[in-house]
Amino acid sequence: MYENIRTQAWLVAKYPCIGLWIFLLPGIAAFPQFPTLLETAQRLQATILDLGCGLGQDLRLLAVHGIPTERMWVLDIEAQLWRLGYQLFRDEGRMKATFINADFQKTCVAEDDRFSALRGKVDLVLGSQFVHLFDWDGQIAASKKIVGLSKPGTIIAGIQHGRKQARNHIRPWGTMFYHNRESLMQLWDIVQQQTETRWTIDISVVTLHDWGMQDEDMEWMPEDRMGINFVFTRES
Repeated sequence: MYENIRTQAWLVAKYPCIGLWIFLLPGIAAFPQFPTLLETAQRLQATILDLGCGLGQDLRLLAVHGIPTERMWVLDIEAQLWRLGYQLFRDEGRMKATFINADFQKTCVAEDDRFSALRGKVDLVLGSQFVHLFDWDGQIAASKKIVGLSKPGTIIAGIQHGRKQARNHIRPWGTMFYHNRESLMQLWDIVQQQTETRWTIDISVVTLHDWGMQDEDMEWMPEDRMGINFVFTRES
């Protein structure tokens, strides 16, 4: 079953996170801050948003811990990936998250009615393998949109691939900017200045083995590959 679903997902979107089975790895569950993320999601009427949800594994993790799925929102440019998540987790009758089929880069979240229930109201944003899909300017623009959905106390958390030497990389869908710790800090300094908000920035550089990947998964990657785990908390 897993192989069949991955094959279908790969035909929809040829992202490395699909080809490398990253949707089955622990992800945020392995974070030392996971109890804090869970506590945030457990708040009365807390709103959770998964950006670039793919198959939706992080939301299923929260659901297993008792978070009502009716309070979950998901966004992806590929609706078929979300539908495949129902097959993978066999929960179409139980997963009640609201799905938004949209290109986040091209969407004005400040005006789009689909985001009216989210603007300034999201408590927890899950953003694994999402913002890093864009180039530097695109990441600033996307991050500012996310800030527009947040409020004091909001947490943004996720994982993303990085490089020891930060740089652009051309992918089939466009130019990505791979961060190291310093460049990601710099980007969020800019985001805070431009949005007039203040965030606590917690960035951990890890090996891809720490994520659960195997040597054969990394043979095609550059030598300076690394993982970035991030938890950003809005203070004001």
